[in-house]
Amino acid sequence: MMSSRLNGFGFLAGQPHPDPHRKTLLFIHGAAQNSLFWKHQVSGLASHFNTVALDLPGHHQSKGPLCTTVEAMASAVLEFVDAAGLSSVVPCGLSMGGGIVLRLLLDHPSRFPEAILANTGARLKVLPDILEAARTNYDAYQKALFHFVVPEPHRTPALQAALGTATEPDNAPAVADLSACDSFDVMHMLTEIQSRVLVLAAEKDISTPLKYGQLLSDKIPDASLRIIQGCGHFSPMESPEEFNNHISAFF
Repeated sequence: MMSSRLNGFGFLAGQPHPDPHRKTLLFIHGAAQNSLFWKHQVSGLASHFNTVALDLPGHHQSKGPLCTTVEAMASAVLEFVDAAGLSSVVPCGLSMGGGIVLRLLLDHPSRFPEAILANTGARLKVLPDILEAARTNYDAYQKALFHFVVPEPHRTPALQAALGTATEPDNAPAVADLSACDSFDVMHMLTEIQSRVLVLAAEKDISTPLKYGQLLSDKIPDASLRIIQGCGHFSPMESPEEFNNHISAFF
């Protein structure tokens, strides 16, 4: 696994040069996070796919400015894909990243015939108290988030440390991302999606509950749902082997 930058974008990659004969899994992080969230997928799936995890603008190694809408984030992802010359791209997004993937599928259907939506929804409303906490006491927000969204059996020091590394240290990305999520809504457009989609939902996800994934699977014409048992909102880190196995099986 290697860390690099291109045209102002920071990213992780599973190999120094993508194989043009393989699919490219492009992992897109959630609100206030960065590419390090996906390290288990970038390394764990690199033997069968090109794997890339992107830092969205203003996050980790990517230059700003921060995007203020999910649509702008999707445009930035497309800019990176073009700059990197990636082909056969399969976008995989978690939470806010899933919203970005939905926009890509709606706005550029021919470019993304397959996609993965993880622990996300067609509408991503944010409670006012959560947004206010991110604005006024970011340290407390981070600590509360870990205990709120991670099921008790998975609340290990190792996972907390890994999430700390994968979370932006400054609250500006969190506020911008959560505000963008709050205005995101494509509920009425799901039936227009023609891509083949894998929906991954976590049994104990409180942030984007299982019913969100079930709705995506019901409304998107060519979608299949897989449920990761015992996990919460951060299932790619909580149970990376099972998460990766579902992706491998999809192809």
